[in-house]
Amino acid sequence: MRAFLAIDMPHDIADALARVQAGLPFGRPVAEDNLHLTLAFFADAPEAALADLDDLMGGLRAAALDIRFTGIDSFTEGQHGLIFAAVARSAALQALHDRIASLCRQAGLDLPRRRFRPHVTLTRTNRRPDGAARDRLAASLGARSDMPEFVARAITLYRSTLGPRGAIHDPLASYPLLG
Repeated sequence: MRAFLAIDMPHDIADALARVQAGLPFGRPVAEDNLHLTLAFFADAPEAALADLDDLMGGLRAAALDIRFTGIDSFTEGQHGLIFAAVARSAALQALHDRIASLCRQAGLDLPRRRFRPHVTLTRTNRRPDGAARDRLAASLGARSDMPEFVARAITLYRSTLGPRGAIHDPLASYPLLG
């Protein structure tokens, strides 16, 4: 099954990100209820491995952490891409990501070994912008002073089901961050 571990956005933060999202000139907006910071994604996870991960995550002892956004940026792969709210890197967030990656591997879940670039996806696109759309997008990227901050107090394990109107994320379990 498709699944992922993520930090949810509190309602006021999701509302603020939706306002930023509304000003973006390109891409399909991610539903406000689906805004999250992914810590680990599993394209095809066996249910037994997810059960093992749930047991391991139940023993996770990690502190609540500050999440601060630094601006708007984009990823592209071929003709596909996304626009996202970039999250400030911190030693605490990196350590949490590394610990979760280790637990995932212990549960038998294969994760790609690539650099963690924390972000919240705001829009997705199936084509690269060009002309005026490209210029408007370039103008909207970069540092912003109006981006919200919050304290992450939990991690959620979600099942993700793809549908014609986008992904549906169903929470399977939640794991508190202490402090």
